[in-house]
Amino acid sequence: MKIRVVDYVANLGGGVRFTVQLMRAIHRSWKVSFEVVSHGDALKRYHDLLAPVLPATYCDIEVRPYLVDRILPRTLPGLWRLGIHPQDRYDFHLDPRVLDDCDQAWFPWSHLHHVPAQRSSKVVASLHDLIILEFPDFFPDALRTAERRVQRGWIASDARIVVSSYSTAAATSRMLGAHAGRTCVIPLSGRHVAPVLPALERAWPFQGRDYLLCPANITRHKNHEVLLAGTAAIAEKHPLVLTGDGTSFDSATPRGHALARLAIESGLESGRTLFPIGYVDEAAYDQILAGACAVVMPTLAEGGGSFPVWEAVERGIPAVVSDIPVLREMIERLGGEVLWFDPHSPESLAAALATFAENPGHFRRRAEAQTRSLRVRTWDDVAADYAALFGLDPRSQPLEGLE
Repeated sequence: MKIRVVDYVANLGGGVRFTVQLMRAIHRSWKVSFEVVSHGDALKRYHDLLAPVLPATYCDIEVRPYLVDRILPRTLPGLWRLGIHPQDRYDFHLDPRVLDDCDQAWFPWSHLHHVPAQRSSKVVASLHDLIILEFPDFFPDALRTAERRVQRGWIASDARIVVSSYSTAAATSRMLGAHAGRTCVIPLSGRHVAPVLPALERAWPFQGRDYLLCPANITRHKNHEVLLAGTAAIAEKHPLVLTGDGTSFDSATPRGHALARLAIESGLESGRTLFPIGYVDEAAYDQILAGACAVVMPTLAEGGGSFPVWEAVERGIPAVVSDIPVLREMIERLGGEVLWFDPHSPESLAAALATFAENPGHFRRRAEAQTRSLRVRTWDDVAADYAALFGLDPRSQPLEGLE
């Protein structure tokens, strides 16, 4: 079977990680060939990530972005606040060829990709969340309009639509009018294939300290405002390390500049109680996570859960987590235990961290002990669920030589 993977975003972090992990898991167990269709930096990103671990072919097909034609001239200030630059592409109008000469097509990031007008019955689309629609104050009107138009098109199509939590399934009904059963819920996994680590680990300035780690990009729903204010009181003892796109607080972007100013106002000092690292590759992140005394996740919304929280819990690292329905669903499914806080309240986060700081060893021992009783879901489990949608024969054997 030939599966064509279509993605013109290659979202840094969770989006690409999800796609690569699932492709690897499917390839381990079924006789499938993959072709990745994309363009520019997105296509290069997939090639760089997949080439060392998975045989695939790559097809460069340019698309016409709605952004350049109609949206950009009216909304440039709003796009800069979001961190979207004029060269960025979204609301993609796809070439009809993306469905030619393949058995199935998979859109691992359906957001802002218009559903192909014909033959959508051979398409599986992964809808990760409706955050752009749920938080109107956080995103430009034009971006929300584009996302609503695109997702309504997917709902009305014959494509099979996958969401990764019951919370997101409910949101599609509430916000898009999707009927019960329109989406298929396939929960994700946090048990990723371990990255290939460099021969020598990088020396980080916070090594040897009991640091807190928050791995999240700086889009507004990730909630760095509450994070910075809520961790300030504990930062002398437990400095805060930030990873994720934009977290170097580049003053060239308005949001990065605003967060850098807020960090100072909160009493955090870069290089001593705050380490804004920015985006790091998977191997570097793995090293940073391994040394963290706890992971803090202040997010206001997620689609299927949080990979960083998942990874921390499965590794036996304490997690301090925002109390929102999708994360409650994830932790309940996993059978884990974390420290919860109200993501709208810096005081609630500060109280949870103060509880942790009273006896970090206790929470570390508890986190390590619960790893033996977690209900672990693997990427092979996720692949089996997706394989059923693709029509793959469950009795197929892995290709020879695959790990």
